[in-house]
Amino acid sequence: MADEKAGKNPGQDGGAGAEKEDGPEGTEVGGRRWHRRLLYTCWHDGASNYVHGNWSWFTCWRCGALNYM
Repeated sequence: MADEKAGKNPGQDGGAGAEKEDGPEGTEVGGRRWHRRLLYTCWHDGASNYVHGNWSWFTCWRCGALNYM
């Protein structure tokens, strides 16, 4: 699966991962968030990245490696 995606430009939603999850802004009553953030690990350096739940790829905040989910 990784070989077929190698060298291709991602055509779906994605972006840069974040080192830390956002603070209290963006929350609703009851602690629910408008945008669900998930924690993924970078394949290259093992750094934890918080990303939007509807993304299909992200770049690592630490090393910049492209990661597909």
